[in-house]
Amino acid sequence: MPRTGAGVFGASKPVLEIIPTSPFVVFYGEPSESQDADLTGKLVLTSPESMSVKAIKITLTGLRKVSWSTTQTVTPQPVLNKARFLHTTLNLFPADGKVSKAHKINAGRHEWDFKFTFPGNTEESVEGIGTNWIVYNLSASVERGYISKQLTASSHIRVIRTLGRDLMESMPMEQINEDIWASKLAYKITVPQKNYIVGTSITADFVLIPLRKGVEITTIKMELIESRQLFCDYAGRRISHQHDLVVVHKEGTMPDNNEHRVPNGVEHADELFDESHRFKMSIDLPKSLKNCRQSVDTENIRLTHKLRLYVNLHNPEGHTSQLLVKNHVHLFISPNLPPNEDQSVVVDHNVINSQAMQDEVNQNAPPTYGLHQLDELYEDIDPSGFMTPGGRGSLGNSGANTPFYGHSRSGSTDDLSSLNAVANETGGGASASALSHRLHNLSMNDNGRSSRFAPYRQHSSGGSTPHSAPHSVPEDAQHQPPLNYFSNTDAYDMEALTRTPSYNTAVRTPARTPISEDLPTYDTAISRPSSPSHTPSSGTRTPRTLNTLSEETDRNTQMNSRRPSPRASPRTSDEGR
Repeated sequence: MPRTGAGVFGASKPVLEIIPTSPFVVFYGEPSESQDADLTGKLVLTSPESMSVKAIKITLTGLRKVSWSTTQTVTPQPVLNKARFLHTTLNLFPADGKVSKAHKINAGRHEWDFKFTFPGNTEESVEGIGTNWIVYNLSASVERGYISKQLTASSHIRVIRTLGRDLMESMPMEQINEDIWASKLAYKITVPQKNYIVGTSITADFVLIPLRKGVEITTIKMELIESRQLFCDYAGRRISHQHDLVVVHKEGTMPDNNEHRVPNGVEHADELFDESHRFKMSIDLPKSLKNCRQSVDTENIRLTHKLRLYVNLHNPEGHTSQLLVKNHVHLFISPNLPPNEDQSVVVDHNVINSQAMQDEVNQNAPPTYGLHQLDELYEDIDPSGFMTPGGRGSLGNSGANTPFYGHSRSGSTDDLSSLNAVANETGGGASASALSHRLHNLSMNDNGRSSRFAPYRQHSSGGSTPHSAPHSVPEDAQHQPPLNYFSNTDAYDMEALTRTPSYNTAVRTPARTPISEDLPTYDTAISRPSSPSHTPSSGTRTPRTLNTLSEETDRNTQMNSRRPSPRASPRTSDEGR
C-alpha cells in the first residue's frame, strides 16, 4: 500500500506549514488607545530526505478592496480601489537575507520561529461582503535552488478589534426611550445595553400605556439596519457612497397576560403601573459575517448599526398610526467566540454565561457603596462610635486620640516668657540651673494633675462626665508617679490592636475601640480657663490657675534676687528687653 503524499516513484514530498500561535490578532479599544499586538508562530518544514535550501522567507500582507457604482450620473460608473496597504517580509534563512549558495539540510522536521508586530491603529478585518473587504494573509516560501520547485504555504489571519478592557468590566450602557407620543400613547422602551456580540440576540423591554379611549396596540416590529459608508479617491478627489441594508427583522404581537393593573387596596404604586402593557421582545442576530458584519470605523470602510422599534396603533377612526424609536447599537467580535473560516460564528451559551458571571463578580467586589452596613446613619443606628462627638458610651470617637492634660496642657502651662528673659539676660542662652529649676516645677505640676488615662478613672452613669470636675481627684492619687500611657496593659491590648481583621469582618464590625469614656459636655468645656497667650515681645500672659500664678511669682522672685539692679520690676525688665 503506498504511503499518503507519495510521489510517482513512491518517494514522499516535503511539506511546508505555517502554524501561528493564534489565527486572531486582538486589539482592545479604539485605534487611539490600543496597544501594539504581536503575531507569533512557527514555520515547519518536514522533509523525508535531505534537500538543498537557498532561502526561507515569510511575508505578511494586507489587502483592501472598495468598490461601488455611481448613481449621480446618467450612466452608472464603477468605482474601484484595490490596494495592498501592508507588506512585510521576514527572512528566516539566512537571517541577513543575502542568498549566496544553497545549503543542504538533513531529513526530518525543521522549525523556524517568526514574529510580526501590529501597531495599535491597524485596520481590523472586514469580511463577508463580496465587493468590499479588508483581509490579512501569511505566505511562506522555500527556495530550493536550481531546477527544484519552490515550496509555498499560506495562512489566513483575522484582525479583531473588540471593546476596551475597562469598558468590558463596566456596567452596560442602558438606553431608555421615554415620552408621550401624539397624546395617544405613553411609552418607555428600554434597550439594556449598547454593545452586543455578533451572533447573539438583542432584547428590548416595553412599557406601553394607551392614553385615548379606543386606541389599541396591534403589532410590534424590531429590525436591525446596517449602514455602509465607503470612501475612495476618484479622479483627484475623495468621494463617498452610503447604503443601508436590513440584515434582520422580527414582527409579532404582544404576549398574553401583558396588561398590568393596580390591585385593589394599593394606594402607592408606580406611575406607569396602572393600566399598562409590560413585555419583552428579542431579536436574534445572524450567526454569519456574510449576513451581518461587526461595527467598523476605518479610513475607507465604515459600518454602523441601528435598532429600530415600531409600535403600530389602531385608532378608533379606523386608520393605523406607527411609533418609531431608533437606538444605536455596536456589534463586535468577541475573542472568546471568533468566527470560523466559513465566516460563521458558533455561539456557546456556556461561554457567554461564564463571562457574564465574571463581569458580575468584578462589579460587586469590593461591595458597592449602597451595600455597606454602616451607610444609614440617621435611622435605627446608634451613632456612638463613629460620629464626632459621640453620645454617652461612645467607644470610637475622636476624644480617645485627642491630647488633653497629659499632652497639650504641659506645653500650655509652661512659662515660655520667663525662659526668654533668662536667655536674654545671660546672652548665651538659658543656664543649666534655670533649666533644672523649670524642669523640677514642671514635674511637680504633672504629679498634681489628673490624667485622662489614669487607672482610678471612673465611668459616669448619670448626666455628668468624668471631666466635669477637673480637681475632683482622690487624695491618694495626687502623689502617684506619672503614668506611662504606653505600658498600661489595663487600658490597651497591643496584640489585639495590631491584629488585622479580614475584609468581611471589617465591614460588618462596628467602629469601636477599647476606650469607653464619654467626652466632656459643652458646659464643662467652656467653663475651663483658656490657654495663656505666649507673646515673647510683650512678655504679658494670663495665668491659668492660682497655683500657676504662685509658681511664677516664686520664679520671678528668685530671678530678681540675682539681677544687678533690684529697682527694676520683673515685668518692666521683660518689657524693656
